[in-house]
Amino acid sequence: MRTSATPASTADNETGPPPARSSRRAWVVTGLLLVFMLINFADKAVLGLAAKPIIQEFGLSPSEYGLLQSGFYALYGISAIAVGFLSNRVSTKWILLVMALVWAFTMLPVIWPVGFAVLLVSRIVLGAAEGPANPMAMHAAHKWFPNEKRSLPSALLNVGGGIGAAVAAPVLTTVIIAFGWRWAFFALFAIGIVWVLLWLVLGEEGTIAGAARDRQTSGGGIDEPHVPYRRILLSGTGFGAFFNAFVSYWGLALLISWVPPYFQIVLGYSASETGTLLVLPWVANALFVLGQGLLSEWLMRRGVSSRLARGVLGGVAVMIAGIAMVLFPLTAGGLQLVLMTVAFSLGAIVFAIGSTVNSEISPARQRGAVLSIYTAAATTAGLIAPYVTGRIIEAAATPATGYTIGFTVAGVLLLLGGLLAALIVRPERDARRLGVDGACEVVAR
Repeated sequence: MRTSATPASTADNETGPPPARSSRRAWVVTGLLLVFMLINFADKAVLGLAAKPIIQEFGLSPSEYGLLQSGFYALYGISAIAVGFLSNRVSTKWILLVMALVWAFTMLPVIWPVGFAVLLVSRIVLGAAEGPANPMAMHAAHKWFPNEKRSLPSALLNVGGGIGAAVAAPVLTTVIIAFGWRWAFFALFAIGIVWVLLWLVLGEEGTIAGAARDRQTSGGGIDEPHVPYRRILLSGTGFGAFFNAFVSYWGLALLISWVPPYFQIVLGYSASETGTLLVLPWVANALFVLGQGLLSEWLMRRGVSSRLARGVLGGVAVMIAGIAMVLFPLTAGGLQLVLMTVAFSLGAIVFAIGSTVNSEISPARQRGAVLSIYTAAATTAGLIAPYVTGRIIEAAATPATGYTIGFTVAGVLLLLGGLLAALIVRPERDARRLGVDGACEVVAR
Protein backbone atom coordinates (compact mmCIF):
# COMPACT_ATOMS: atom_id res chain seq x y z
CA MET A 1 0.00 0.00 0.00
CA ARG A 2 1.38 3.37 -0.96
CA THR A 3 1.42 6.40 1.29
CA SER A 4 2.23 8.94 -1.39
CA ALA A 5 2.87 8.69 -5.08
CA THR A 6 2.37 10.68 -8.17
CA PRO A 7 0.16 9.12 -10.83
CA ALA A 8 3.20 8.55 -12.96
CA SER A 9 5.08 6.49 -10.44
CA THR A 10 2.17 4.27 -9.52
CA ALA A 11 1.12 3.62 -13.08
CA ASP A 12 4.62 2.67 -14.10
CA ASN A 13 5.12 0.18 -11.30
CA GLU A 14 1.71 -1.41 -10.70
CA THR A 15 0.33 -4.33 -12.64
CA GLY A 16 -2.50 -5.04 -10.25
CA PRO A 17 -4.78 -7.85 -9.18
CA PRO A 18 -7.47 -9.48 -11.31
CA PRO A 19 -10.18 -7.11 -12.61
CA ALA A 20 -12.90 -8.65 -10.41
CA ARG A 21 -11.01 -7.82 -7.23
CA SER A 22 -10.21 -4.34 -8.54
CA SER A 23 -13.88 -3.73 -9.30
CA ARG A 24 -14.90 -4.84 -5.81
CA ARG A 25 -12.27 -2.64 -4.22
CA ALA A 26 -13.39 0.30 -6.35
CA TRP A 27 -16.91 0.04 -4.95
CA VAL A 28 -15.70 -0.51 -1.37
CA VAL A 29 -13.71 2.71 -1.61
CA THR A 30 -16.66 4.48 -3.23
CA GLY A 31 -18.90 3.29 -0.39
CA LEU A 32 -16.51 4.69 2.22
CA LEU A 33 -16.33 7.96 0.32
CA LEU A 34 -20.14 8.05 0.27
CA VAL A 35 -20.17 7.86 4.08
CA PHE A 36 -17.43 10.50 4.13
CA MET A 37 -19.72 12.87 2.23
CA LEU A 38 -22.64 11.92 4.48
CA ILE A 39 -20.67 13.06 7.53
CA ASN A 40 -19.53 16.16 5.65
CA PHE A 41 -23.07 17.42 5.12
CA ALA A 42 -24.25 16.41 8.59
CA ASP A 43 -21.48 18.61 10.01
CA LYS A 44 -22.70 21.49 7.86
CA ALA A 45 -26.37 20.99 8.72
CA VAL A 46 -26.07 20.75 12.50
CA LEU A 47 -25.73 24.50 13.04
CA GLY A 48 -28.91 25.22 11.09
CA LEU A 49 -30.80 22.51 12.96
CA ALA A 50 -29.71 24.09 16.25
CA ALA A 51 -30.35 27.62 14.98
CA LYS A 52 -33.19 28.57 17.30
CA PRO A 53 -31.54 27.56 20.61
CA ILE A 54 -28.21 29.02 19.48
CA ILE A 55 -29.82 32.32 18.48
CA GLN A 56 -31.63 32.45 21.82
CA GLU A 57 -28.60 31.47 23.92
CA PHE A 58 -26.25 33.97 22.29
CA GLY A 59 -28.88 36.66 21.60
CA LEU A 60 -28.00 36.85 17.91
CA SER A 61 -29.57 39.18 15.35
CA PRO A 62 -30.34 37.78 11.86
CA SER A 63 -27.17 39.32 10.43
CA GLU A 64 -25.04 37.93 13.29
CA TYR A 65 -26.46 34.45 12.77
CA GLY A 66 -25.86 34.85 9.04
CA LEU A 67 -22.25 35.84 9.80
CA LEU A 68 -21.84 32.70 11.89
CA GLN A 69 -23.07 30.56 9.00
CA SER A 70 -20.94 32.44 6.47
CA GLY A 71 -17.88 32.10 8.70
CA PHE A 72 -17.85 28.40 7.88
CA TYR A 73 -16.79 29.39 4.37
CA ALA A 74 -14.11 31.92 5.37
CA LEU A 75 -11.25 29.51 4.53
CA TYR A 76 -13.31 26.95 2.63
CA GLY A 77 -12.24 27.91 -0.87
CA ILE A 78 -8.62 28.73 -0.01
CA SER A 79 -8.22 25.35 1.64
CA ALA A 80 -9.87 23.56 -1.29
CA ILE A 81 -7.40 25.08 -3.74
CA ALA A 82 -4.34 24.47 -1.56
CA VAL A 83 -5.23 20.84 -0.88
CA GLY A 84 -6.13 20.37 -4.54
CA PHE A 85 -2.59 21.22 -5.60
CA LEU A 86 -1.23 19.10 -2.74
CA SER A 87 -3.20 16.15 -4.12
CA ASN A 88 -1.09 16.28 -7.28
CA ARG A 89 1.75 14.91 -5.13
CA VAL A 90 0.26 13.32 -2.00
CA SER A 91 -1.97 10.26 -1.79
CA THR A 92 -5.65 11.12 -1.42
CA LYS A 93 -5.95 8.35 1.18
CA TRP A 94 -3.91 10.32 3.71
CA ILE A 95 -5.37 13.68 2.74
CA LEU A 96 -8.88 12.38 3.39
CA LEU A 97 -7.81 10.79 6.68
CA VAL A 98 -6.39 14.06 8.04
CA MET A 99 -9.43 16.02 6.90
CA ALA A 100 -11.84 13.68 8.68
CA LEU A 101 -9.80 13.86 11.89
CA VAL A 102 -9.95 17.66 11.87
CA TRP A 103 -13.73 17.55 11.27
CA ALA A 104 -14.19 15.34 14.29
CA PHE A 105 -12.10 17.42 16.67
CA THR A 106 -13.70 20.72 15.66
CA MET A 107 -16.93 19.34 17.14
CA LEU A 108 -15.40 19.07 20.62
CA PRO A 109 -14.85 22.69 21.79
CA VAL A 110 -18.55 23.59 21.70
CA ILE A 111 -19.72 20.73 23.93
CA TRP A 112 -18.70 22.89 26.91
CA PRO A 113 -20.21 26.32 27.66
CA VAL A 114 -18.31 28.67 25.35
CA GLY A 115 -18.69 32.13 23.91
CA PHE A 116 -19.74 33.14 20.43
CA ALA A 117 -16.09 33.58 19.40
CA VAL A 118 -15.23 29.93 20.13
CA LEU A 119 -18.27 28.75 18.19
CA LEU A 120 -17.29 30.95 15.25
CA VAL A 121 -13.65 29.81 15.26
CA SER A 122 -14.66 26.15 15.42
CA ARG A 123 -16.89 26.63 12.37
CA ILE A 124 -14.12 28.45 10.47
CA VAL A 125 -11.66 25.60 11.14
CA LEU A 126 -14.30 23.03 10.21
CA GLY A 127 -14.92 24.88 6.95
CA ALA A 128 -11.20 24.91 6.18
CA ALA A 129 -11.06 21.14 6.65
CA GLU A 130 -14.27 20.50 4.70
CA GLY A 131 -13.45 22.76 1.76
CA PRO A 132 -11.50 20.08 -0.12
CA ALA A 133 -13.98 17.31 0.74
CA ASN A 134 -15.98 17.08 -2.47
CA PRO A 135 -13.08 17.49 -4.94
CA MET A 136 -10.86 15.09 -2.99
CA ALA A 137 -13.61 12.47 -2.75
CA MET A 138 -14.31 12.86 -6.47
CA HIS A 139 -10.61 12.74 -7.30
CA ALA A 140 -10.17 9.57 -5.22
CA ALA A 141 -13.19 7.89 -6.84
CA HIS A 142 -12.28 8.95 -10.38
CA LYS A 143 -8.97 7.10 -10.05
CA TRP A 144 -10.98 3.87 -10.07
CA PHE A 145 -13.28 4.53 -13.07
CA PRO A 146 -12.87 5.54 -16.75
CA ASN A 147 -14.60 8.71 -17.94
CA GLU A 148 -17.72 7.05 -19.37
CA LYS A 149 -18.34 5.27 -16.04
CA ARG A 150 -17.78 8.23 -13.71
CA SER A 151 -21.32 9.61 -13.75
CA LEU A 152 -22.68 7.00 -11.34
CA PRO A 153 -19.91 7.14 -8.69
CA SER A 154 -19.92 10.95 -8.95
CA ALA A 155 -23.66 10.96 -8.38
CA LEU A 156 -23.36 8.52 -5.47
CA LEU A 157 -20.85 10.76 -3.70
CA ASN A 158 -23.14 13.73 -4.07
CA VAL A 159 -26.03 11.58 -2.84
CA GLY A 160 -24.03 11.31 0.38
CA GLY A 161 -24.81 14.93 1.07
CA GLY A 162 -28.54 14.43 0.70
CA ILE A 163 -28.54 11.25 2.75
CA GLY A 164 -26.36 12.86 5.41
CA ALA A 165 -28.68 15.80 5.91
CA ALA A 166 -31.82 13.65 5.59
CA VAL A 167 -30.58 11.40 8.37
CA ALA A 168 -29.11 14.27 10.38
CA ALA A 169 -32.25 16.40 10.34
CA PRO A 170 -34.54 14.12 12.39
CA VAL A 171 -31.82 12.36 14.38
CA LEU A 172 -29.88 15.43 15.44
CA THR A 173 -33.09 17.35 16.07
CA THR A 174 -34.16 14.58 18.45
CA VAL A 175 -30.80 14.80 20.20
CA ILE A 176 -31.09 18.59 20.43
CA ILE A 177 -34.59 18.44 21.92
CA ALA A 178 -33.75 15.64 24.38
CA PHE A 179 -30.23 16.57 25.49
CA GLY A 180 -29.40 20.04 24.16
CA TRP A 181 -27.71 21.28 21.03
CA ARG A 182 -24.15 20.61 22.25
CA TRP A 183 -24.75 16.86 22.38
CA ALA A 184 -25.52 16.89 18.65
CA PHE A 185 -21.99 18.16 18.06
CA PHE A 186 -20.55 15.40 20.27
CA ALA A 187 -22.45 12.75 18.32
CA LEU A 188 -20.84 13.97 15.10
CA PHE A 189 -17.41 13.80 16.75
CA ALA A 190 -17.93 10.13 17.60
CA ILE A 191 -19.18 9.27 14.10
CA GLY A 192 -16.18 11.00 12.53
CA ILE A 193 -13.71 8.97 14.60
CA VAL A 194 -15.40 5.70 13.58
CA TRP A 195 -15.06 6.63 9.90
CA VAL A 196 -11.37 7.46 10.33
CA LEU A 197 -10.70 4.00 11.74
CA LEU A 198 -12.57 2.30 8.89
CA TRP A 199 -10.77 4.36 6.25
CA LEU A 200 -7.40 3.61 7.81
CA VAL A 201 -8.05 -0.11 7.35
CA LEU A 202 -10.02 -0.23 4.09
CA GLY A 203 -9.08 2.92 2.17
CA GLU A 204 -6.86 2.45 -0.86
CA GLU A 205 -5.50 4.57 -3.70
CA GLY A 206 -7.02 3.86 -7.11
CA THR A 207 -4.08 2.97 -9.31
CA ILE A 208 -5.07 -0.42 -10.71
CA ALA A 209 -8.64 -0.39 -11.99
CA GLY A 210 -8.54 3.34 -12.56
CA ALA A 211 -9.33 5.38 -15.64
CA ALA A 212 -7.78 4.16 -18.87
CA ARG A 213 -6.77 7.66 -19.88
CA ASP A 214 -5.15 8.26 -16.50
CA ARG A 215 -3.07 5.06 -16.74
CA GLN A 216 -2.06 5.77 -20.33
CA THR A 217 -1.20 9.37 -19.56
CA SER A 218 0.95 8.60 -16.55
CA GLY A 219 2.43 5.42 -18.01
CA GLY A 220 3.55 6.98 -21.25
CA GLY A 221 0.87 5.74 -23.64
CA ILE A 222 -0.54 9.23 -24.11
CA ASP A 223 1.48 12.38 -23.55
CA GLU A 224 -1.10 14.92 -22.34
CA PRO A 225 0.24 18.46 -22.22
CA HIS A 226 0.07 20.70 -19.21
CA VAL A 227 -2.83 23.07 -19.95
CA PRO A 228 -2.89 26.50 -18.26
CA TYR A 229 -5.53 26.40 -15.54
CA ARG A 230 -7.14 29.61 -16.77
CA ARG A 231 -7.85 27.97 -20.14
CA ILE A 232 -9.59 25.03 -18.47
CA LEU A 233 -11.56 27.13 -15.99
CA LEU A 234 -12.53 29.88 -18.44
CA SER A 235 -13.57 27.54 -21.23
CA GLY A 236 -17.29 27.39 -21.89
CA THR A 237 -17.53 24.12 -19.98
CA GLY A 238 -15.39 25.29 -17.07
CA PHE A 239 -17.11 28.64 -16.59
CA GLY A 240 -20.61 27.35 -17.28
CA ALA A 241 -20.17 24.51 -14.78
CA PHE A 242 -18.77 26.93 -12.20
CA PHE A 243 -21.59 29.48 -12.45
CA ASN A 244 -24.28 26.82 -12.45
CA ALA A 245 -22.74 25.27 -9.34
CA PHE A 246 -22.32 28.72 -7.72
CA VAL A 247 -26.01 29.58 -7.96
CA SER A 248 -27.00 26.07 -6.89
CA TYR A 249 -24.72 26.31 -3.89
CA TRP A 250 -26.37 29.64 -3.05
CA GLY A 251 -29.62 27.72 -2.69
CA LEU A 252 -27.94 24.94 -0.71
CA ALA A 253 -26.45 27.49 1.70
CA LEU A 254 -29.93 28.90 2.31
CA LEU A 255 -31.33 25.41 2.92
CA ILE A 256 -28.68 24.76 5.54
CA SER A 257 -28.76 28.17 7.23
CA TRP A 258 -32.13 29.90 6.72
CA VAL A 259 -34.80 27.30 5.91
CA PRO A 260 -34.84 25.80 9.46
CA PRO A 261 -35.49 29.18 11.15
CA TYR A 262 -37.93 30.09 8.34
CA PHE A 263 -40.00 27.02 9.16
CA GLN A 264 -40.09 27.88 12.85
CA ILE A 265 -40.22 31.70 12.87
CA VAL A 266 -42.38 32.42 9.80
CA LEU A 267 -44.35 29.23 9.18
CA GLY A 268 -44.78 28.37 12.86
CA TYR A 269 -43.59 24.76 12.84
CA SER A 270 -42.12 23.26 16.01
CA ALA A 271 -38.50 22.11 16.20
CA SER A 272 -39.47 18.44 15.80
CA GLU A 273 -41.80 19.23 12.87
CA THR A 274 -39.03 21.26 11.24
CA GLY A 275 -36.58 18.38 11.59
CA THR A 276 -39.06 16.03 9.95
CA LEU A 277 -39.99 18.38 7.10
CA LEU A 278 -36.37 19.13 6.29
CA VAL A 279 -36.00 15.48 5.33
CA LEU A 280 -38.06 16.21 2.19
CA PRO A 281 -35.54 18.29 0.21
CA TRP A 282 -32.63 16.15 1.32
CA VAL A 283 -34.26 12.87 0.32
CA ALA A 284 -35.30 14.43 -2.98
CA ASN A 285 -31.74 15.71 -3.33
CA ALA A 286 -30.38 12.17 -3.02
CA LEU A 287 -32.94 10.74 -5.46
CA PHE A 288 -32.38 13.46 -8.05
CA VAL A 289 -28.59 13.18 -7.86
CA LEU A 290 -28.66 9.39 -8.13
CA GLY A 291 -31.19 9.59 -10.95
CA GLN A 292 -29.00 12.06 -12.79
CA GLY A 293 -26.02 9.71 -12.55
CA LEU A 294 -27.99 6.77 -13.89
CA LEU A 295 -29.66 8.82 -16.62
CA SER A 296 -26.45 10.50 -17.78
CA GLU A 297 -24.59 7.20 -17.93
CA TRP A 298 -27.51 5.54 -19.78
CA LEU A 299 -27.64 8.38 -22.32
CA MET A 300 -23.91 8.37 -22.98
CA ARG A 301 -23.82 4.61 -23.46
CA ARG A 302 -26.34 5.16 -26.24
CA GLY A 303 -24.19 7.73 -27.98
CA VAL A 304 -25.75 10.94 -26.60
CA SER A 305 -23.17 13.69 -26.28
CA SER A 306 -21.82 14.79 -22.91
CA ARG A 307 -23.14 18.26 -23.74
CA LEU A 308 -26.74 16.98 -23.72
CA ALA A 309 -26.38 14.23 -21.12
CA ARG A 310 -24.60 16.51 -18.66
CA GLY A 311 -24.59 20.19 -19.65
CA VAL A 312 -28.13 20.68 -20.94
CA LEU A 313 -29.60 18.28 -18.40
CA GLY A 314 -28.00 20.19 -15.53
CA GLY A 315 -28.95 23.57 -16.92
CA VAL A 316 -32.63 22.70 -17.35
CA ALA A 317 -32.78 21.17 -13.86
CA VAL A 318 -31.41 24.35 -12.27
CA MET A 319 -33.87 26.53 -14.18
CA ILE A 320 -36.77 24.41 -12.88
CA ALA A 321 -35.37 24.77 -9.36
CA GLY A 322 -35.22 28.54 -9.87
CA ILE A 323 -38.90 28.74 -10.83
CA ALA A 324 -39.84 26.69 -7.75
CA MET A 325 -37.66 28.92 -5.55
CA VAL A 326 -39.47 32.08 -6.65
CA LEU A 327 -42.92 30.52 -6.19
CA PHE A 328 -42.71 28.53 -2.95
CA PRO A 329 -42.78 31.45 -0.42
CA LEU A 330 -45.87 32.80 -2.24
CA THR A 331 -47.89 29.60 -1.71
CA ALA A 332 -49.10 27.61 1.29
CA GLY A 333 -49.87 24.09 2.47
CA GLY A 334 -48.93 21.02 0.48
CA LEU A 335 -48.08 22.95 -2.69
CA GLN A 336 -45.60 25.07 -0.76
CA LEU A 337 -43.84 21.95 0.56
CA VAL A 338 -43.66 20.46 -2.93
CA LEU A 339 -42.20 23.63 -4.42
CA MET A 340 -39.80 24.03 -1.50
CA THR A 341 -38.61 20.47 -1.99
CA VAL A 342 -37.94 21.00 -5.71
CA ALA A 343 -36.34 24.41 -5.16
CA PHE A 344 -33.76 23.10 -2.71
CA SER A 345 -33.04 19.68 -4.22
CA LEU A 346 -33.20 19.52 -8.01
CA GLY A 347 -30.30 21.91 -8.61
CA ALA A 348 -28.00 19.70 -6.55
CA ILE A 349 -27.43 17.43 -9.53
CA VAL A 350 -25.03 20.00 -10.99
CA PHE A 351 -22.39 19.38 -8.32
CA ALA A 352 -21.81 15.86 -9.66
CA ILE A 353 -22.18 17.06 -13.25
CA GLY A 354 -19.71 19.89 -12.72
CA SER A 355 -17.08 17.58 -11.30
CA THR A 356 -17.58 15.10 -14.13
CA VAL A 357 -17.36 17.61 -16.99
CA ASN A 358 -14.35 19.30 -15.42
CA SER A 359 -12.66 15.90 -15.17
CA GLU A 360 -13.51 15.41 -18.83
CA ILE A 361 -11.66 18.54 -19.95
CA SER A 362 -8.70 18.27 -17.53
CA PRO A 363 -5.39 16.46 -18.02
CA ALA A 364 -5.19 13.61 -15.51
CA ARG A 365 -2.25 15.12 -13.64
CA GLN A 366 -4.11 18.40 -13.17
CA ARG A 367 -7.54 17.02 -12.29
CA GLY A 368 -7.22 17.24 -8.50
CA ALA A 369 -6.28 20.91 -8.69
CA VAL A 370 -8.97 21.71 -11.28
CA LEU A 371 -11.72 20.07 -9.22
CA SER A 372 -10.52 21.91 -6.12
CA ILE A 373 -10.45 25.30 -7.84
CA TYR A 374 -13.91 24.64 -9.29
CA THR A 375 -15.27 23.68 -5.89
CA ALA A 376 -13.60 26.61 -4.15
CA ALA A 377 -15.03 29.08 -6.65
CA ALA A 378 -18.53 27.61 -6.59
CA THR A 379 -18.73 27.39 -2.80
CA THR A 380 -17.94 31.08 -2.34
CA ALA A 381 -21.72 31.30 -2.60
CA GLY A 382 -21.79 29.77 0.87
CA LEU A 383 -19.68 32.65 2.17
CA ILE A 384 -21.98 35.27 0.64
CA ALA A 385 -25.52 33.89 0.69
CA PRO A 386 -26.20 33.42 4.44
CA TYR A 387 -24.93 36.88 5.42
CA VAL A 388 -26.57 38.70 2.49
CA THR A 389 -29.87 36.96 3.20
CA GLY A 390 -29.57 37.84 6.87
CA ARG A 391 -29.13 41.49 5.97
CA ILE A 392 -32.16 41.32 3.67
CA ILE A 393 -34.30 39.78 6.43
CA GLU A 394 -33.08 42.33 8.97
CA ALA A 395 -33.85 45.28 6.66
CA ALA A 396 -37.34 44.10 5.64
CA ALA A 397 -40.55 45.37 7.23
CA THR A 398 -41.35 41.87 8.51
CA PRO A 399 -39.40 38.59 8.69
CA ALA A 400 -41.83 37.01 6.20
CA THR A 401 -41.17 39.76 3.66
CA GLY A 402 -37.43 39.47 4.14
CA TYR A 403 -37.43 35.74 3.60
CA THR A 404 -39.56 36.12 0.46
CA ILE A 405 -37.13 38.65 -1.01
CA GLY A 406 -34.15 36.48 -0.09
CA PHE A 407 -35.61 33.39 -1.74
CA THR A 408 -36.61 35.39 -4.84
CA VAL A 409 -33.01 36.59 -5.26
CA ALA A 410 -31.88 32.96 -5.07
CA GLY A 411 -34.50 31.93 -7.64
CA VAL A 412 -33.41 34.54 -10.17
CA LEU A 413 -29.78 33.46 -9.79
CA LEU A 414 -30.76 29.85 -10.41
CA LEU A 415 -32.58 30.78 -13.61
CA LEU A 416 -29.55 32.68 -14.91
CA GLY A 417 -27.08 29.93 -13.99
CA GLY A 418 -29.15 27.16 -15.53
CA LEU A 419 -29.63 29.04 -18.79
CA LEU A 420 -25.92 29.79 -19.10
CA ALA A 421 -24.93 26.16 -18.47
CA ALA A 422 -27.41 24.83 -21.03
CA LEU A 423 -25.87 27.14 -23.64
CA ILE A 424 -22.10 26.90 -23.08
CA VAL A 425 -21.23 23.61 -21.30
CA ARG A 426 -19.78 21.55 -24.18
CA PRO A 427 -17.21 19.07 -22.81
CA GLU A 428 -16.33 17.27 -26.05
CA ARG A 429 -15.62 20.51 -27.90
CA ASP A 430 -13.59 22.02 -25.07
CA ALA A 431 -11.62 18.79 -24.47
CA ARG A 432 -10.55 18.84 -28.13
CA ARG A 433 -9.64 22.53 -27.97
CA LEU A 434 -7.54 21.93 -24.87
CA GLY A 435 -5.79 18.91 -26.35
CA VAL A 436 -7.18 16.48 -23.76
CA ASP A 437 -8.01 12.96 -24.90
CA GLY A 438 -11.07 12.73 -22.66
CA ALA A 439 -13.19 13.67 -25.67
CA CYS A 440 -12.07 10.54 -27.43
CA GLU A 441 -13.13 8.40 -24.48
CA VAL A 442 -16.62 9.83 -24.62
CA VAL A 443 -17.38 9.45 -28.29
CA ALA A 444 -15.23 6.47 -29.26
CA ARG A 445 -16.44 3.34 -27.53
